[in-house]
This record gives sequence, C-alpha cells and structure tokens, in this order.
Amino acid sequence: MSLSLKLREYIAAAFTGIYIQSHEHSDALREIAQLCRDEKWALATWDIDKGLSVAGNNGQAQAATATDPVAAIKSINALATADGSALLVLPNFHRFLQSTEIVQALAHQIQAGKNNRTFIVILWFFRRSRR
Repeated sequence: MSLSLKLREYIAAAFTGIYIQSHEHSDALREIAQLCRDEKWALATWDIDKGLSVAGNNGQAQAATATDPVAAIKSINALATADGSALLVLPNFHRFLQSTEIVQALAHQIQAGKNNRTFIVILWFFRRSRR
C-alpha cells in the first residue's frame, strides 16, 4: 500500500499523531505534498534548519518558529479551517522526543487535532543496514 493511501486512511480515521518511517525523505515529502494538493489540505513542514514552511507561502519560513519546536507544533492550529484538514510534517523530529516540554506539546496538539482536524506527521529517516 502506498504512503498516500495509508496517510489518506489515517486522516479519514482521525489519527492525529502519525509516525512514518521513510528511506527517502524527499520522496515521502513529495508524495505527502501531492496528496495535500489533491485533497485540498493545508500543509506545513518544520525542521530545525529551515524553520516552518507553509505550502503556498512561496517557501518563506516564519522566523518565530525557526528554532523552537514547541512553537512549530502549536503553529498548525493557525492552518486549521472549519471544512478542511491541516498537516504539519516534522522530518527527523524523533530526535526532539527526549524533551518533556516537546512531548507534552505534542500530546496536547494530538488531542486538539481531533477537534480541529490538524495532524502531526513525524517523518523518521530509516536507514537500511548494509550487508
């Protein structure tokens, strides 16, 4: 089953916290972006290097969330609409999950997402072992 199909099912089922393992981040991000365009869902991505990027915002990152993962998590609420879904993709975010503040912010946002149709997607790079 393709990433798009799985993600569409998770969104339909209102799984607001999604963890995806990927061998190719760029391919996964392209597929997620295409799904969001097809479904007319809002899409944002955040990483520690580039900050927050909102699809359709000409690739300009928002300075307030540039190095603050908690602010990035909370930023998804600004994309929520009454009739659509919004996704925040967090590549390599598993590296931040040692922080109590970040885990708590994620827990609150995942719960809030059930009411405002916002979804957090942690994209984890999975490297295949060499033999």
